[in-house]
Amino acid sequence: MKSPTLSVLAQSLFAAGYLSAASAALAQTEAPKTDAAPAVKSKGITEVIITAQKVAQPASKTPVALSVMSGEDLKDAGVTDARSMAEMLPNVEISKESGMLQVAIRGVTSLDMTEKGDPSAAFHIDGAYVPRYEAQTAAFFDLDRIEVLRGPQGTLYGRNATAGAINLITNKPTNKLEGSVSVDIGNYNTRRLDGMINVPINGMWALRAAVDVQKHDTFLNPGPNKVPLESQDDKSARIHLLGKFSADTSLLLTAESSKIQGAPPAPVPNTNFFTGTMVENLPFSPPGTGNNIEHPVYVDRGSDTQRTASALFKQDANAHRDNRADSFRGEFKTRVGTVDATYQLASMNLYLDQVNNGIYFGFPFTNPLSGNSHAISHELRFNSTGTGPLRWVAGLYYFDETIERNASFNTFITAPFGSFTVTQPFESVITNNSKAAFGQLTYDLRPDTRLTLGLRGTRDRKTGEDPLGGAAAKPGSTFSDQAYTADVSFRNTSWKIGLDHDLMRNVMVYANVSTGYKAGGFNSAKAAGSYKPETLRAYEAGVKGRFFDNTLQVAANVFHYDYKDQQLTTTSCRTNDPSTCDSYTVNAANSKVDGVELEGKVRVGDDGELRGSLSLTDAQFKNYKPSATVDYSGQHLDRAPISTANLAYTHHFAVANGGEVAATIGTHFMGSYLISDLHANVRYRQPATHKSDASVTWTDGGGHWTVQGYVRNIEDTIKIESRVPGGFYISDPRTYGVRVGYNF
Repeated sequence: MKSPTLSVLAQSLFAAGYLSAASAALAQTEAPKTDAAPAVKSKGITEVIITAQKVAQPASKTPVALSVMSGEDLKDAGVTDARSMAEMLPNVEISKESGMLQVAIRGVTSLDMTEKGDPSAAFHIDGAYVPRYEAQTAAFFDLDRIEVLRGPQGTLYGRNATAGAINLITNKPTNKLEGSVSVDIGNYNTRRLDGMINVPINGMWALRAAVDVQKHDTFLNPGPNKVPLESQDDKSARIHLLGKFSADTSLLLTAESSKIQGAPPAPVPNTNFFTGTMVENLPFSPPGTGNNIEHPVYVDRGSDTQRTASALFKQDANAHRDNRADSFRGEFKTRVGTVDATYQLASMNLYLDQVNNGIYFGFPFTNPLSGNSHAISHELRFNSTGTGPLRWVAGLYYFDETIERNASFNTFITAPFGSFTVTQPFESVITNNSKAAFGQLTYDLRPDTRLTLGLRGTRDRKTGEDPLGGAAAKPGSTFSDQAYTADVSFRNTSWKIGLDHDLMRNVMVYANVSTGYKAGGFNSAKAAGSYKPETLRAYEAGVKGRFFDNTLQVAANVFHYDYKDQQLTTTSCRTNDPSTCDSYTVNAANSKVDGVELEGKVRVGDDGELRGSLSLTDAQFKNYKPSATVDYSGQHLDRAPISTANLAYTHHFAVANGGEVAATIGTHFMGSYLISDLHANVRYRQPATHKSDASVTWTDGGGHWTVQGYVRNIEDTIKIESRVPGGFYISDPRTYGVRVGYNF
């Protein structure tokens, strides 16, 4: 059944496109352009050049749903991590589970955060795919821009991009000697140090080095606990070496390393947010505890209570986090005749040493993790050049990853008949291999109309083995009865058909049909077997325009998804015994998603800029019956709020001696959403929230000194972000501080 709200909004979008064209015509009438007109400095909004389609082009001329945040946007908004970035975007939610990023775009997400799982949103740094969740959190420094593509990106980005793609573009070396340093001091004992230096070595080579150090104490109240709770103590460094051998030939070498330390992630009890009947507990579990709450009712107990770790963790578990992520990247570009050639190589290594705390069946729970992963990727890409009617990009891609992971899940139970520990050990080795060939071409049907066709063929293979699989080895053997060996392979062909048309010189409408693919895999529970890939077909139409001498930029779109073989991850127990509990993924559902998105910027006078976005989404299971007595058909997907909205304003004030003060205030609204244990038929509804941020930045007349005061989450709003048995990981509280910087 069609959503009446979305039908009306679809009509509204069509009307908006018509009015956009009329506005453009009016703007051109009011301000005619002639070749003889004298050059006037534009006061318009800066056009951002992006590489989201593997070629450089203006964002306003790229016929896909995307958002771009320039370095200046990030600075004005005080964005320093992925979660604060998401609050500037329509239909994007980024949360954390166990310290790892969990990205949901238009209701599409992945909940398998283990070594055998893969994300649904492809995360890239300078075009290099970052496969492990743990390595995605530490790269938000010295950035030129961030590009976020919404919707499946199967043609150009390949596997694991059913939700979309995020690409962090770092600042590259230039031929100018310059540097900067900044210090940030805030509440919760926050300390941040950023530094950058750019050195031209000679006429051919230049070097850029950047460092970032971030620390803060825990945001949680300890309750009865004496052990360290989640905190941050991260150190990151990046070095670029760029050689430009000619106008068309260059080599970029990059080394990057991050130490991710501090106390490990810790959940708060589910009773901090909900009341109801506690279920999934043992006969001797402490009163008022359980892995789930039946028929949960939300109660706003306030930030202090919501942030209290009131359940007693294991006090002598040596809870800690000491992880490291290293990467080495190379990019060679040259021109061969009339074709641009690009070769990208990326090597990424992750080393884990971590012990997490939690509560399971009402008892203290620990999760030691150790191991490493190594991934290498190659991409060879060719792009057409010239101004002819046909433009194309084609390439080959290869990815190989090996993950070694030792882990155990330990539940420390106190019963009337004594105390004992239930342990589930794992010693897994996982490999991922992917090969692909891709191409996309755009042909000018007319000077104002273009047809785009894309195709990608992918072959994936995933293998795994674990001599334990969650159970202790049998006496006299190194294998348990839960040991497994798995080897699965998949093939996929993703495609795209698109048409875009210039209504006016600065107004474009577009429509496309595209597909996405997320690889299948297998479960660590021997009896759970393997699962198939999930696929998504998206239908989308939109309009993008720049008006009134580029003082107004608007983008709007409508979309519909057919989502098949959706992969759902849950934890369930075969019996009322912690040793029989497993996390597993199944192809449980087909779903549909409909939505409307609108975002824009407008210059206010000469010194102000207003930014805003709005999204309306209806994401539902088409058919999903996890058991004979439970039917979720027609119900909403998790992490898919019906509405989100953002509004922010920045104003620049001139001060004495040529200096400037920039004041920014913004607010983010998110409608209610669900976080569920679908197998247990328990759904937790997070009510709608809004949170606001503000900052004031002074810059001296020479552009050397800056001083910024900021406050984030003025309302001190706390929301649940992800669920684990017995508890939730939650959002950050109100933070504030002062940042002082010097540029030279």
